[in-house]
Amino acid sequence: MKKRLLTIALGLLFSVSSIAQISEGGIPKTFEKNHLGQEDPFEVNYEIVQVARPDVEAAIEEDSRADKTSYRIGLNTDVNISIQSAGSWIELGNGDKIWRLGIRSAGAKAINLYFASPVKIPEGGELYAYNENQSQYVGAYTSNTPGFQALEMIEGEVVTLEYYMPAGSYELPTIQVSEIGHLYRGVQGRIGVFQNGNSQNQHRADACQVDVACSEITGFEEQRDAVVHYSFVAGGTYVCTGSVINNAGTSTTCIPYILSANHCGEPDASNDISNHVWYFNYQRPSCSPGNTSPYNGAQSETMSGGSFRASSSLGNYTGTQSYHVDGSDFVLVELNSAIPTSYDAYYAGWNRATAGSGSGVGIHHPSGDEKKVSTYTSSLSSATYNGNWAGAHWDVNWVSTTNGNGVTEGGSSGSPLFNSSGQIVGHLSGGLSACVNGGAGAGTGPNESDLYGKFINAWDMEGTSNNQQLAHWLDPDGTNAMTLDGTYSPCGNGGGGGGGGGGTDPCAASGTSDCTAGTASEYISRVTLESIDNGSDCSGYTDYTSQSTTLTKGSQYTVTIEPGVAGTGPGQAYTDDEIAVWIDWNNDADFDDPGEQVGYVLVGGTWSSAFDFTVPTSASSGDLTMRCRISYQPDDGAITPCGTTQWGEVEDYTITIPGVTSLDNEDDLGNVVIFPNPTNGDVTLNFAQVQSDVESVELRDMTGRLIAITSTVGGTVKFDLSNEASGVYLIKVNGLGTSLTKKITKF
Repeated sequence: MKKRLLTIALGLLFSVSSIAQISEGGIPKTFEKNHLGQEDPFEVNYEIVQVARPDVEAAIEEDSRADKTSYRIGLNTDVNISIQSAGSWIELGNGDKIWRLGIRSAGAKAINLYFASPVKIPEGGELYAYNENQSQYVGAYTSNTPGFQALEMIEGEVVTLEYYMPAGSYELPTIQVSEIGHLYRGVQGRIGVFQNGNSQNQHRADACQVDVACSEITGFEEQRDAVVHYSFVAGGTYVCTGSVINNAGTSTTCIPYILSANHCGEPDASNDISNHVWYFNYQRPSCSPGNTSPYNGAQSETMSGGSFRASSSLGNYTGTQSYHVDGSDFVLVELNSAIPTSYDAYYAGWNRATAGSGSGVGIHHPSGDEKKVSTYTSSLSSATYNGNWAGAHWDVNWVSTTNGNGVTEGGSSGSPLFNSSGQIVGHLSGGLSACVNGGAGAGTGPNESDLYGKFINAWDMEGTSNNQQLAHWLDPDGTNAMTLDGTYSPCGNGGGGGGGGGGTDPCAASGTSDCTAGTASEYISRVTLESIDNGSDCSGYTDYTSQSTTLTKGSQYTVTIEPGVAGTGPGQAYTDDEIAVWIDWNNDADFDDPGEQVGYVLVGGTWSSAFDFTVPTSASSGDLTMRCRISYQPDDGAITPCGTTQWGEVEDYTITIPGVTSLDNEDDLGNVVIFPNPTNGDVTLNFAQVQSDVESVELRDMTGRLIAITSTVGGTVKFDLSNEASGVYLIKVNGLGTSLTKKITKF
């Protein structure tokens, strides 16, 4: 569409991402000897919820008849367990409080926990999880940890959640367990190091498999770092394999994409991925031919959650029979935050050639075990998987090598197939290869073939919509590249998906395209807000969160977004360009809440991109993200804070909201009169001597449980404690930017 240029007043754009279950380090408080000053915390009893043991024997019988696709490792049970409804509190001498809850599923080798909503921790709080013998623990998860809905596997039949609440804090975290995964196989390499005694005879991948530390990995060491093991929920807990994959262009790079098989849970929306747990570097450090080494230290780093991007289930070649896979059987997921650099993940390259490569490797996690490598030395040939889309798969035969005859097993599904240049050419759907003849079914054996969905088919042959293809996501600048090499982070311009100092990036830096000097493309040339005054050229997406300004709650400000047009200069925009600004006021890593869009203009006629806004008194304190965006509505649709557009630019900045610094309001709130205290029933609060505005009054017990709250405050407030147990209670008066807490006693 032809664009009409306008000279303006000002302009803007944006993009970000969130949700990762990454431990921040530390040790559970109850692990510290004599922390209570009276009794060793190991000896303090706490509630343990017993979950009914699932029928594992029946599951094992079902597993023996299953084909080699997704690999079930656990049976799941629905529960409804929250910090408000279960667990035990202890109060320490310094006023700190600790909540603990044990969850037991008898006979489990390990336990996964899934949550009804993202886990969120108040400021100062710390959440941990650990096994019964306290040899494995994860955490701390704090207010800095983006919300997550799945917890990595914890060894044993008992997992304990422990929450630390510092003195003076009364806000409870969001912890509601909705599902328990009873893991019964396929976990030994991950949890064996945490067990007592020798447990080496439990199920592992078959003996012909080749560790990725063996000589067969030579030349593919980088590609090894791209492969991830992951678990997901599909009735039970299952595992598959995926790969971190690189994307072309310069406007958006190092986006944390994972390529895998669509049949691994068949996700088609973001909420289907919230319970995924991704395990990086799950591998042995040394070669163990025969897979019999007693090594039990294959620990790894984890993340959880993600956002659906595209899959063959939405394409034009969906299966018509239950044994069909949809199309080329691909799914692309974007993790909701940048992969930590400490994970040393490799963003694998790819090749969309139509001719089969002559040699290469497959790298995968068979039967949920540590990472393995399989080798092929003859050219790939076209094949049809179970009678659906003709020629949409590669047929590969593995060969015997120095340390085994790597094949694939359940759990290998979704794993990448690399050519001799180390580029992905396919993703595993299934097949008949096995370590021994006759393994899981007739005709299996080490000489039988496996079938990988063709990368070229997944590229753009499944359909033209963004959610039907890889091309839109892996080539956002439209370079039409046939091949792309892999890389470690940083990946050139743009960096990985994730915000900088201003908070967590909700959209994974999705950015925009066609924004280079000399082209007729709109961009952000200048952003001003208080001490922020930043001029820039066009670069698609830029993280300027190192630039910040301090704003005060309740005060009004003006943010100015001056646009420009490449090749023409600043002060220009096209008719029907949209310019918008968002601020994540509640710091929840999105811009979807009411009032978070603080500026918007559609260019045309008389217009200005200088936007006035007022900082909400309810805004979170600390560093928040401000996103600025410009895009072209006729081609890109209505402007949004996240996602990829054909035209425009996105920039992120940091807004700092100070915490409570004024003592005047706090002192004024102290004029509230509370009577009677102690009480045997009603308690009344009189605000006649309070001049400050009061937003709400809360009544809580000493565990932080909210008993009552009133948000409309007149001259008096009355609470009824007649049905509450005897003890000490807390009344919290919330003013503008401050609060006051008083204790009362119930007879």
